[in-house]
Amino acid sequence: MGAIHVPLRVKYEIIKKLRDAHSIRFLCHSADVSSSSYYAWKSRAPKRQEKQKEDERVVALIRTTCKKYLGKWGSKQVTMQISTPESPINHKRVARIMREHNLLSKRRRANPYKHIPKNGDDIEIAENLVNRQYAYTLLWPWRVFGTDLTFIRFNGGWAYLSVIKDFCTGEIIAHVLSLKPNTELVQKTLDIFALRVPLEDRLGGILHSDRGSVYTSKIRCNRTRELGLLVSMSRKGNCIDNAPTESFFGHMKDDLQNTNVMSFEDLRDAIDTYILEYNTVRKQWHRNKMTPVDYRNYLFGVDSRSLLFNVSTLRGAVQSPLSNILSVLSNRF
Repeated sequence: MGAIHVPLRVKYEIIKKLRDAHSIRFLCHSADVSSSSYYAWKSRAPKRQEKQKEDERVVALIRTTCKKYLGKWGSKQVTMQISTPESPINHKRVARIMREHNLLSKRRRANPYKHIPKNGDDIEIAENLVNRQYAYTLLWPWRVFGTDLTFIRFNGGWAYLSVIKDFCTGEIIAHVLSLKPNTELVQKTLDIFALRVPLEDRLGGILHSDRGSVYTSKIRCNRTRELGLLVSMSRKGNCIDNAPTESFFGHMKDDLQNTNVMSFEDLRDAIDTYILEYNTVRKQWHRNKMTPVDYRNYLFGVDSRSLLFNVSTLRGAVQSPLSNILSVLSNRF
């Protein structure tokens, strides 16, 4: 059986407690540490006390600023929320403090395996145009998008959420919640997307998806091309090919709690609120520590309020005839 590792800090604390009964030299020799290192540790006591007070301040700041998201947000997200240019806080320090005070986020479970169809009369398998080249530094807003759907339990069974995400900014461009995971759900998401992104900006862009049956539908593929987009699909059995969209679902399910007791309407309102906060409140570490909307507007160089997304307006438009949708589109852009 191997020797038990005792941290130096613990050894120094023991030596400090026993120094009145034994000589420092004897205690250091027994603990296998040098006398100079013990005295150096002892001389740093004021700095350790100051550091402990600062840690207590950071803990209080985390609990007050991120109270709603404790156990959901990771250390980097928490750092971006509490750190300011006037009072910067290192993310490694935040990670250590969260670990010591049991404030870490929960690990998410893997998504279930999805049905992958084969080519046939009613389906189409498109080429993987993205090919995992979805690093935000290589892209520009409103050019490469990812789409996917996931299931969420509520008190009446299962609801299905379809989203379209901008790979460059991380912004959720469009989303629709439904009771059925069918082609109509995907079509409604595309309709909202068409209202959200001007034709001149999306023309020639790419919409990437997996090979789920609703995405290999020729109706969906043709509608995507009608919007001026190229169709791209992940390779067979490779969920990582659509990792940015899958990542959003993982964060959302971590943050949305107790959905199984919500009604469908309450769940829809909760998702609308969450996505609005995800786009405008939740900062992203590798995007200049900005929210998706702020990062998009930073790249475009426009006022951050000029392109905000009104969920209720677009939801009503999608439930209206196509002529009404075109009217909303022309008035907005």
